[in-house]
Amino acid sequence: MQTIALCEQELREADKAQVDLRMLLKGLREFTEVRELTPTIVNTLIRRIEVHNNDKYDGHCHVKVDIYFTAAGMLTLPTEKELEKLMAEIRQSPQQHRITA
Repeated sequence: MQTIALCEQELREADKAQVDLRMLLKGLREFTEVRELTPTIVNTLIRRIEVHNNDKYDGHCHVKVDIYFTAAGMLTLPTEKELEKLMAEIRQSPQQHRITA
C-alpha cells in the first residue's frame, strides 16, 4: 500500500511539473519582445530571486544573484565559448539539433 501511495504522489508531482512547464512556455511566448521588465513579467516567469552577500575583488563589488524560473528551477547560463561551440555544432548538423515544441 505504501508503494502505491508513493507512486501516486510522484504522479501528482509530475502532473504539476508538466502544468508548470506549460505555464512557463505560455508566458515565454507572450513576452518574446520584452523591452521592459514589469511586475507582470517577473511574476509570470520567475518563482524567486536570491541575492547573495557581496564580494569585493579586483577593486569591484560583485553580488551573486540566483534567479529561479517557473517550472525550470535555476538555469545555468552557458559561457560565451560554450555558446560558440554549440552554434558551430548546430551549423554542422542542423537536423540533429532541431527543436520542436
